[in-house]
Amino acid sequence: MNRVAAGIALGILSLHFWQFIPDYIWFITALMIGGVVSYFFRFNVLIWVVLGTLVAKIGASCYTHAVQAIPNERGNITIVGKVSSLLNADIPTTSFNFNVLSIEHSSSSRSLPIKVRLEWSDATVMKQGETWQLSVRLRRPYGRVNQAGFDAEQYYVGNGIHGKGIVISGVRLNDRSQPSFRQKIFDQAVQLTDGLQYQSYLLALGFGYRDGLDNQDWLRLRDSGLAHLMAISGLHIGLALLCGWWLGCILRGTMPEWCMINWLPLWLGLLFALGYAWLAGFSLPTLRALLMSTIVMGLLRMKVQWPGWQIWLTALVVCLCVNPLGSYSASFWLSFSAVFILYFAGASGMRLLHHSEQTWSQLCRARLRLLLQVQLVLLVMMLPLQWQWFGGVSLLAPLINYFAVPLVSILTVPFVLAAIAGSGLSSVSVFFWTLADYSLVPVMLLAELASGAWWDISSTLGSYLLGVVGCLFVMWFLPLRRFCALHFVLILTVVCWQGGPVSEQKKLLGEEGWQLEMLDVGHGLAVVVRRNGTAVLYDTGNRWQQGSIATAVIEPVLLSYGITRLDGLILSHADSDHAGGTQDIIERMRPEWKRSSDRRDGFAPCIRGEHWQWQQLDFRVLWPPKLVSRAANPHSCVIEVSDRLINPAAPTSALLTGDIDAISELLLAQLEPDLNPDILFVPHHGSRTSSTATWLKGMSPRYALVSVARYNPWHLPSPDIRQRYLDKQAIWLATSDTGQVRVDVKPGKLEVLRYRQDIKNSWYRELFSQKN
Repeated sequence: MNRVAAGIALGILSLHFWQFIPDYIWFITALMIGGVVSYFFRFNVLIWVVLGTLVAKIGASCYTHAVQAIPNERGNITIVGKVSSLLNADIPTTSFNFNVLSIEHSSSSRSLPIKVRLEWSDATVMKQGETWQLSVRLRRPYGRVNQAGFDAEQYYVGNGIHGKGIVISGVRLNDRSQPSFRQKIFDQAVQLTDGLQYQSYLLALGFGYRDGLDNQDWLRLRDSGLAHLMAISGLHIGLALLCGWWLGCILRGTMPEWCMINWLPLWLGLLFALGYAWLAGFSLPTLRALLMSTIVMGLLRMKVQWPGWQIWLTALVVCLCVNPLGSYSASFWLSFSAVFILYFAGASGMRLLHHSEQTWSQLCRARLRLLLQVQLVLLVMMLPLQWQWFGGVSLLAPLINYFAVPLVSILTVPFVLAAIAGSGLSSVSVFFWTLADYSLVPVMLLAELASGAWWDISSTLGSYLLGVVGCLFVMWFLPLRRFCALHFVLILTVVCWQGGPVSEQKKLLGEEGWQLEMLDVGHGLAVVVRRNGTAVLYDTGNRWQQGSIATAVIEPVLLSYGITRLDGLILSHADSDHAGGTQDIIERMRPEWKRSSDRRDGFAPCIRGEHWQWQQLDFRVLWPPKLVSRAANPHSCVIEVSDRLINPAAPTSALLTGDIDAISELLLAQLEPDLNPDILFVPHHGSRTSSTATWLKGMSPRYALVSVARYNPWHLPSPDIRQRYLDKQAIWLATSDTGQVRVDVKPGKLEVLRYRQDIKNSWYRELFSQKN
């Protein structure tokens, strides 16, 4: 059985390495070959791996068919479906999940219902469970693809979201509309917790509702490592089960002797766990905890004993079979990995040992010591996953969790459960909600102390961390005294990894090439020029009410390279899609020097005639001729970047153009008649107002790079402009098609990497980027 489960799990997880979805004929062939191999070589696990891949194929195909049911046209369509998100009328939520039951003029009824993420300013008037008819502009869940930062497309796959869109108008279908029972309980809880200091945290703990948490709340939870406590996780499901078990034991003691009553604690515990998972919307961590609890209780009822790892493996396989795409979400890996680490910690002897001679104080000290050990083990062993999904780790997490976990587990969660259970009696419910609110006061004070404790980990350092964690894991189970030689080899391997830190730094200082990166920022522009482990940024992308491209894309990408501070910042002009993240970049990346073509405090001028060198790269400003009070498109700072000092025999040049218009281009063509860059950033996102034939007449760029959003309202880039560059034999690279683009400039050659196709290629990338 264990081999069967392991084989199926491996087969399903292999989906992460698929670049396309094979036809069923391939699986039939693989099953036949696997059967022959299993029969002759007694390698039976192979056939189960193939069956696992078949399950993955079915899951991916169903998701693909649902996505393809969404029209690719940009026009408005009418859909009918049910609201699936909890919504709070007191919080101005603009986005919600919607289960589509029918699409106007669609023949893909077999793929319905489909789940979409919609944006609507009037979303708070809706309730979960209500049926609505909406006029929407719907599209496939296309997202930005970069070296680092939030991967929206992977998020959509992991959460089973098939599309996203904007609501134009909508009407509730009264004959079929009725808020869900969960929404009714939630609305009552919102009303009863009104005015409490930590209402948003209590709603997150009670219902998995996180829309009430703002950016500051998430930063506080991230820096303190308490994010797992402020959402319904496996720990809370376990607490609910224990509460049900405790109540069942009390009830059993008050009832007469009856054989069926003996199992009342078990059934009541499972009922509490099921109810709490339902309140959480059956999120993946709660499903994992509920499934493991059910397995444990079932084994207990049947008086069968399984080792912990077998229970873990069974739960893993069942979760994967039920939702083969669930492994694309961070919660899947964090949830199962934490349980796996805790099991092996217990197997290695990290457990509470009771002795008859122990006093109460000695037992308490032992428990506190065990809790600290568990927190340290989780911090170290979860480092690779924390780095992979979040780019860093909170250094104070073990200390904060050491005090916060008991408080939340013993006080807050039971109070929240009691408040929800007592919803029928308002006074009782308010009393427990208030107690839960008070119990969070010391927890939030601890969280405030951890402000700024987040440690961003670069790609280079992440490789070393993986090696260190691997060594610690081996040393944990293989004693140093008996396996001294093995430990010496492992430590030596980690130290010498990639030549070691010193050699890596020398390599960076001595390299002859440089990198030019156009980040995928949607509609806007952000270009990074890198050399010798340092960087200059040209434009900062856009910003919105609660964030910016600077924090969502630029900073994570730079930190992934180990760059914590910019050498320089250049703003082409003042439009928000180019300079919206300026303040965030200045505060977080602290550039040593700054330039712009308009008058800004602390900025040097970026006007024609300015010339400087950086890391032996030559920066020459070609436009505009003078400073202005506010730089618009025609005043964009145009810069030629060249490596003529590094490679005088065959220099490579790139032209950063911002949003210059046709008039600016004609004037610039007269001033620079011999301008002929190898890499040309297409002006104004490929608009018809730029890239005139006169300006391009004397140019023959090898690459034409354009930063543009796929579904922008201006239908950029213009097909005519694109054809104009193609006629010049230029290779056209648009972020809407390629994601982030990196050009490695080396003496005598250029190497281009497209992150969507070359770095992060997967079966769903092509699905989301398909055109009509």
